[in-house]
Amino acid sequence: MKITKSALKELVRKVYEEEKTAYQKFFDGALKKFGVSSPADFKDEEKKKEFFDYVDANYKADNETD
Repeated sequence: MKITKSALKELVRKVYEEEKTAYQKFFDGALKKFGVSSPADFKDEEKKKEFFDYVDANYKADNETD
């Protein structure tokens, strides 16, 4: 079976969109957990850092390695 360049590009685009969607859902949930609607809403830099540390520690992408 031969795969065309355009078919491969479409497949990569779909996988990218699915991953982006999963991350966006997680990120939005983290915002809600911290009681803000955007990272820009944090007044305290320490709380902002805590938020991003939480996201970094808890979101694992399918293709992520340690």
